[in-house]
Amino acid sequence: MNLIFKIKKHVIFSLFLLSSVNIFSYSYAKDNNITFKNSITETYRNSLEIKAEKYRLAAIKHSLGEAYSSKDWNSSYTANLNSSNKQSDFEGSYVNDDVITSTLSLSKNLFDGGKKYEKTLIAKDNVKMHIQKLKVVEQNVILKGVKAYLDVYSSQSVVKLRSISLERFKGHVKAANLKLSAGTVTPTVVAESDARLAKAKYEFILAEGNSKNAFSSFKSITKIKNIPLDLKLPIAHLIIPLSEEKIIKISKLKNPSIIISQLINSIAKKNIDLDKTVNRPTLKLEFQLKDNQSSVISSTSDYQSYGANITFNSPLFYNYSSRSSLKKLDKLYIASSIDLSEKYREIELEAISSLQSYKTSVAKTLASKSEKMSSFLALNGIKKESEYGVRTILDVLDAEVDYLNASANLIKSQADQIYNLYVIKSILGELSINDFNDNYKDENKLIENKLKFNVIDTDMLK
Repeated sequence: MNLIFKIKKHVIFSLFLLSSVNIFSYSYAKDNNITFKNSITETYRNSLEIKAEKYRLAAIKHSLGEAYSSKDWNSSYTANLNSSNKQSDFEGSYVNDDVITSTLSLSKNLFDGGKKYEKTLIAKDNVKMHIQKLKVVEQNVILKGVKAYLDVYSSQSVVKLRSISLERFKGHVKAANLKLSAGTVTPTVVAESDARLAKAKYEFILAEGNSKNAFSSFKSITKIKNIPLDLKLPIAHLIIPLSEEKIIKISKLKNPSIIISQLINSIAKKNIDLDKTVNRPTLKLEFQLKDNQSSVISSTSDYQSYGANITFNSPLFYNYSSRSSLKKLDKLYIASSIDLSEKYREIELEAISSLQSYKTSVAKTLASKSEKMSSFLALNGIKKESEYGVRTILDVLDAEVDYLNASANLIKSQADQIYNLYVIKSILGELSINDFNDNYKDENKLIENKLKFNVIDTDMLK
């Protein structure tokens, strides 16, 4: 009975241990289910650049409220103490007279020369400009994520190739030493084999270093801690125009950098119109409640009053400083127009270069596939020929290097092809997080600090 009980106990413990391992394995696999799309999503979600730019956008939206300042209501309370000593008709002694005047005022501009209108137009353009700046930051962050993923994929693949190749090199060198013992090869052949093995070790160490750097960069921007060692080459289902004319046309219309330059140019023009409002007529309405009290008992200057003032004000001419200000703004407007033309040229060049880079990477991928296949066939042929003494061990090692380089070139060209595709998408102004996650929801809410709007508070005493 004791034996049966022990057997049952052992079976139950084994089943529990096995189920625990399965649960752990499932959990680990689930946590490490890193796809290309979710790595880009995590890059976007954890980007501090995007968070900061969203706060800048939220801040600039308040400039719409600031634009109303020239027609907003203004209030004030003024208390004035006038202490004097008076003598009436040069007779008697001087009498002290302290007069306190208190005034409550409420005023606004009925007409501000068009200042509010021009400020509102500028504020709206600034909001549009910061929306485009946010788009630029988002696209740059996405491209960083794409490059980081592809770098990890490429470095992983190259390390695997170098590792397999290194083991094969060791086998070939060992075989060369055996042949040396048998007297079928010379010491020179063995020395050259050792040299090729040493170079293979160097290449493997270099590939490992590049892989570690790629892993560090990927972890830094995605905040993903556990990265599996079998990342897959992503498939980009993107449709882009393949003619220079179409890419240039679309980029000039939708590229965010061009739109930003256009808005800067528009704001520069509006700043001229805003500056002109300083020399336009204004009409101000003011309500006042006044109390005047004197310390002299028999004073006739004690009174209370209320009323309204309407003030019309207009400059008679542009003074020197006003003319200089307008001339300065006009030159800045011309400069921004030139900057806009330069930006058109830069984006046109970027569009052409990106398309050419993409086409080149496609051609390199096709060539690398052909090169890999040819070098693989050549390697197998040389191995067979070496068995019959037609080729030497050095020929086999050289063929191994050719096949390894062809395989590494294919990996790099495939990664470049994917990356260049997304670069074109960004130049067209169409790259967004929705290309990777249709259901993405921004969970980072903007924090609103509690601000005090008290005219009199403890801060004024500091």
